[in-house]
This record gives sequence, C-alpha cells and structure tokens, in this order.
Amino acid sequence: MKPTRREFLAGTGCMALSGAAYAASLNKLSLMNLFATANAPDDANYKALVCIFLFGGNDANNMLIPYDNYADYAAARAGAPFEIAQADLLQINAPSQAQTFGLPNRTTYNTTGMFDLYQAGNLAFVCNAGTLVTQMDKPTYLAHPELRPDQLFSHSNQQDENQSAIYQGSNQTGWGGRLAERVYGGELFPLQVSVAGVTIYETAITQRPLVVPPTGALNQALRYDPMRQDTLAAVNAILGLDDGTRLRRAAADVKAQSLSTRGQLQTDPTVGTFPNTSLGNQLKQISKFISLRDVLSGGGPMGRQIFFASLGGFDTHANQNANQGGLLTQLSAALAAFYDELVRQNIANQVTTFTMSDFARTFKIGAQASGTDHAWGSHHIVLGGAVRGGDCYGTYPTLALDGPDDTDTGPNARGRWLPSTSTAQYGATLARWFGVSDADMPIVFPNIGQFAQTDLGFMNNG
Repeated sequence: MKPTRREFLAGTGCMALSGAAYAASLNKLSLMNLFATANAPDDANYKALVCIFLFGGNDANNMLIPYDNYADYAAARAGAPFEIAQADLLQINAPSQAQTFGLPNRTTYNTTGMFDLYQAGNLAFVCNAGTLVTQMDKPTYLAHPELRPDQLFSHSNQQDENQSAIYQGSNQTGWGGRLAERVYGGELFPLQVSVAGVTIYETAITQRPLVVPPTGALNQALRYDPMRQDTLAAVNAILGLDDGTRLRRAAADVKAQSLSTRGQLQTDPTVGTFPNTSLGNQLKQISKFISLRDVLSGGGPMGRQIFFASLGGFDTHANQNANQGGLLTQLSAALAAFYDELVRQNIANQVTTFTMSDFARTFKIGAQASGTDHAWGSHHIVLGGAVRGGDCYGTYPTLALDGPDDTDTGPNARGRWLPSTSTAQYGATLARWFGVSDADMPIVFPNIGQFAQTDLGFMNNG
C-alpha cells in the first residue's frame, strides 16, 4: 500500500528541523552550564504521557483474541494465512471480562514482551474504543448517520480525529496539546515533544511542541554550525538589537529560543539498551528526555511531559501475516525495553504509555484473502506502573458478522465493530491521572459530556 503523505512525514526526519523552531517559552539566558547546576529531583510531582500512534489501522482482532470463545474468532478467520491457531496464543486472564484472551505468539508474531508486562500487572488493554460522537447502539447508528464521525473509514480523517478528539467539523488542535495547556506549570522547556514529526495530537494554541529526530543526539533537533562560542556571542548580540519592527522582534525571539533549546540539549544522556528498530529508537529518544526531567526547565524540574511516537505500516490489505506480525513483534519488544528503562530510572510509576490507531480492521478477511479492510472500534494498550494492569477494560465486542456490534448488515457484513468506548473516555481517564480537573475536562475533550462514564478505571489516581 502506498504510504499517505502524513505517514511519510511522520516517518522521516524532514520535519524535525522546521518543527523544532517552534519551541516556545524557553529561558533566553545562556544555559550552556545547565546540567552542572541541576536542582534536586522532584519525581513525586512529575508525570509523563507517551502516545504511540499505530498508523494505518491496527487489526486489533489479531492482537487480543478470545481464548474461551475461540470458535467465534475462527468462524471468520479460518483459512486466512494470518489466522492465529489457539495453540499459538499466550493466555491472559481478564477478570473484569470474566474470560481468557490470548496474545498471538508464533513465527511471525512475538508478543512475549507484552505478555510478561501484562502478567506482571503493568499492562492493560482497553477494548473496542473509537471515534464516538455520542454513545449509541447499532439501530441508532443505522438510523442517524448525522451522529457518525466525519469520514469514518478514511485514514487521514480518523488519524486526525483520534489525535484531536474532535469528531465532526474542523479541528486545529490536538487533545495532547490542549492537555498541555491545562497542566502547564510555568516550565521553560516545551511540555510536548514529538519524535515522529509534526502531529496534530500535540498542537496547541499557547504551548508549542518541540520536534526532534527519531535517532541521534538530542541537540540535532536544532543545527547551528559552526557552534563556536564567539559566533554564538555575536549572534546573541545581534538578536538583542531591536529595530522596533514586530516581525523582526518575533523572528529574533524564535531564533533565541531555538539557541536556548540547543544549549539545553547539548549533553546527550546515556540510557539502557533498546531494539534497533523504528519504535525502539523513538522510545530511546523519549527515555533521554525523561532522564533529563530534573534539569530541562531552566535548571529546574519538569512537572509534566507529553511525548508522541509512531509506528507505520498497519494498513494491511494484503500480506498481513508478515506485516502485522513484524510490527506487533517490534511493538512488544520496544515496550518491554522502554519499561525496563523507566524502572532503571526509578520513574515507572510516573510515566504512562498508551497506543492509538486510525481504526481497527474488518473481522472478515479482505477480498485478497491475505489481509483486511478498514473498520472502526479497536483495542488499545496502556502501560505503566500506575496502570491497573493484568486486565481488559471497556466492553469486548460480540464477534458476529451482522451481529449487535457490527455496523455492517446483511450477507456481505464484514465485522466493523461499533465502539462501546469513545476515544474521549479513553483519553479522559489518562488526563485525570495526569492532573486535569473535571471542570477542565470538556476543554480537552469537547464531547465528554455525551458519556455517563468518564473514567474507565484503568489508572491508579492516588
């Protein structure tokens, strides 16, 4: 499948240089000796969210598979090359669902990392979540198309809607960016950092994100060569001049902020071992920022950080066995390495990692028989020491073509699950743990009032 423009930009470093220049509200003084004058750690008041977006639409039906009711899965997937045999499932008990599920584990699918994290109580699944405008059942969905999200099965629209939590009409900011504005505590370093290009998820009105390359030293986000001290002094002197032009002052301000950011990232920290994969390298970059949490904000601690990483290639219309298998294997190994690093930094309870995706994929195999098509409700992963892991939250769908949870009808129904949980409910549960008040929640998630339950219960908020 030809990658979309958004996926291409997110997967390259081309956006990093231009995006980094938007880092705002930074200390304009010289910070070259920043790391030698760091304040004492303040981890008790620190929290971070790490979003991993699975671009293309992850086939969640092949990630969280019913073990007790395996026949329901096999009825639609039998004969497909990506069908996972029951014997190839790593069994996980889900107390709140009163059933056992399985994670795919065979030659092309290796999910032992996720399995071990789940068994240890650090990883949970959120079932059948998606871009719901309001709570609805199948008859309501069929009778009221005006209640559906815009362009429901479109990659670009659903990527934006999941990242913005605005499902109808235009959107200019993301829920990660609006979240940053609600929890901003005067930090001089950007709260939002992306290692996967410029994204709507971290876009805000007053808090601008920093974009860095997915690999390499952190200070490569802002190149300024040669970086001789006398050259820097001359540039700073020029930036201090004011000709009274507002545009001139704005340009100088951005340049000064960029130089300060580069100074703050001058020392590249050492972290643990990560897989040399796309996602492994991105999470390694994020772990570096987390290790600098006590010095980034002008020599003082960061109160909050919001990160964005991504993994593309989930648009598996064909060859799903190899493609999704390899991607879930990469995801599993990267999550395990990242959590190990957080434990090493003694910060695992303060960092929560979660996945999102465009949508899930059809339960019934696609026309080419080796892949699946675009669908809706999907299962997501939440990881962290504050996660009430070892369980599956929300409501798992009834795996029946033309059944009560299938938005398709008739003999050609393919199994496009109507979400039982909204992305807004999913995000609000994370936001409440992050420190957003109930009064501010509608600012971050404008349609959260459409849902009776705004906390899905998978986070320890104490």
